[in-house]
Amino acid sequence: MKTALIGTGLMGFPMAQRLLETGHEVIVFNRTALKAQPLVEQGARIASSMDDAVESSDVLIFMVSNARAIDELLFVRRTKAVLKNKTVIQMSTVAPQESVALKGRVEAEGGSYMEAPVLGSIPQAKNGTLIVMAGGSEELFTKWIDLLRSFGYDPVLVGGVGKAAAMKLALNQLIASHAAAFSLSLGIIEENGIEMDTFMDVLRSSALFAPMFDNKLARIQLRQFESPHFPVKHLLKDVNLCMDDARRHNLAVDALEGIRNILQRTIDAGMAELDYSALYTVVHPEKTQAEL
Repeated sequence: MKTALIGTGLMGFPMAQRLLETGHEVIVFNRTALKAQPLVEQGARIASSMDDAVESSDVLIFMVSNARAIDELLFVRRTKAVLKNKTVIQMSTVAPQESVALKGRVEAEGGSYMEAPVLGSIPQAKNGTLIVMAGGSEELFTKWIDLLRSFGYDPVLVGGVGKAAAMKLALNQLIASHAAAFSLSLGIIEENGIEMDTFMDVLRSSALFAPMFDNKLARIQLRQFESPHFPVKHLLKDVNLCMDDARRHNLAVDALEGIRNILQRTIDAGMAELDYSALYTVVHPEKTQAEL
């Protein structure tokens, strides 16, 4: 079986490496081809075009920024013509209704479709410990489970198409919520002159602790947000998707709206490409010289 991985960005690149490490024949395609070039040395082939990637593979994995990118890549005339009998596994974060629409369009061209978004970041992508959440038929899940195990030990079939996409949004809004709440707590601790180690010791011993607090603490204390595992702009995109889906179900989004505004202000301050923990700079701005 030949696998095409579409999108070799922050997550797609290490996922392509995992496929190669686990013995798969891999074709990669990225609109900026230079980003995929290092994978050639590891055994991948770079497709000359998107239709080349589709035609040369049995299954296509998408790890791109949004549903619009999938639409622009997959549903042009030449690419649609070679989709018959191919399987599309959509692993990007998209809205549930977008995933359902993609399924319909792929199947209309004679292909099959499942979604399999992941929870985790670059380190987990590199070592194959992502949490893989699948949405689709049991038949497709069974057919491709060994491929999915390249990314995570125990893929979970959540339900039909759209169900895993919804679960991914529910989880990603927790990333934003935890990051904003932790930032505010750290600001309160610092402004009141409390020892950070004392606060963290108490937090770690409580039911309130989340591992991401330790993962982000050093970045926040040093205010160093370069080399992101998950950029601010992508978290804002996911929060917007989550809010749209919540509103469709008449759920209150007041708390998330406040966090969305903080993320937007972080982007407006020029930090769109930095790690999402950079929202701390908005929650707890640095004092000016006059304020010190």
